[in-house]
Amino acid sequence: MLRLMRQQKKETYYLWIALFLLLLYVSPLFILKEDAHIRVHDNLDSNIAWYKVLADSGEIVGKVDAAIPQIINGLPRDAFGTEWSGIVWLHAFFSSMTAYAISQTVTRVVAFFGMYVLLKKHIIPEPKAAFIRIGVSLAFALTPFWPSGMLSTLGYPLALWAFLNIRKGDISWREWLTLGLLPLYSSFVLGFFFFLTGMACFWLYDAITKRRWNLMFLGSIAFMTSIYLFVEYRLVYSMLFEHAPMHRIEFISSRHDVWHSLRLSVKNFVYGHNHVMTVHTVVILPILLVVFAALLFKRNRTKPENVYLFLCVLNYGLSLWYAFWFNKIWAVPKQKFAFLAEFNFARFHFLRPLVIYVSFALALYLIW
Repeated sequence: MLRLMRQQKKETYYLWIALFLLLLYVSPLFILKEDAHIRVHDNLDSNIAWYKVLADSGEIVGKVDAAIPQIINGLPRDAFGTEWSGIVWLHAFFSSMTAYAISQTVTRVVAFFGMYVLLKKHIIPEPKAAFIRIGVSLAFALTPFWPSGMLSTLGYPLALWAFLNIRKGDISWREWLTLGLLPLYSSFVLGFFFFLTGMACFWLYDAITKRRWNLMFLGSIAFMTSIYLFVEYRLVYSMLFEHAPMHRIEFISSRHDVWHSLRLSVKNFVYGHNHVMTVHTVVILPILLVVFAALLFKRNRTKPENVYLFLCVLNYGLSLWYAFWFNKIWAVPKQKFAFLAEFNFARFHFLRPLVIYVSFALALYLIW
């Protein structure tokens, strides 16, 4: 009992250090303000300006047929997304740089604690592994994610923690509150559509292999999906009732041959992607590959080892899916079915930050 108390005290000490480092990391945004270095691509050159224009337009809560007069003589209000998104109101209440700094802080803190509770409850609950849990969670929270995505990918660990609790029947108000609030600070089409699809596949796997319907788990998936559809009502309306031309159907995105697609899959696997940068190439990837090779031919593997091997296969599988979405084999289906061109299904690889950092934690634990 005394040893456990010491370990808990040490873990609390590590948590405070990690939180301090997180705040230190974002402090230049508050101290330097507009002189701070921030991402330009798909951020300073676009999204931040859009939020500012929307805030100044007086149409944040405008009707679905409203227009923003400052852009192309009246850009439809729905093009700016929903007013139920927290980042929109940050830019309405604060200056652009202050809103950006607050958003970065909130996102990284939630990402850290989300990964931490996921690892502690479901992946490596061993009390002595506190340093691994906290270190990996901190590394995950410091990844240079796409800022306007908010918790679209960095919120995955917290959502997975809630879903796994519900799946096990370990349910409280915290899980439902988590699933209800995450849609207010993330994007459905740029993140959680792919995550919820993965959860639906997870439920289906349970139903087939265990002959267990687990209606509470299924209901939780439906609950979060329903919240997203409510939050993104403008997108739903524009898909059902508006017929303005979509820019994505004007270009051909599937023109790679098989060899090109294979090379692209390896590039994505090794280096990641611009919008979900994982910074895993130099340190994390070699560790993952070494542990994978050590376990591949091992007999009588434990459950954590089998989970690790599955995550490694899933990791490359997501890169392979991403690469082959632009292969020639999809050219004809995309021409026949417009939604395949309008919606980027390649973004299932947005799941990779979650997969990579959970794999990293497991790899370090297995080595230890």
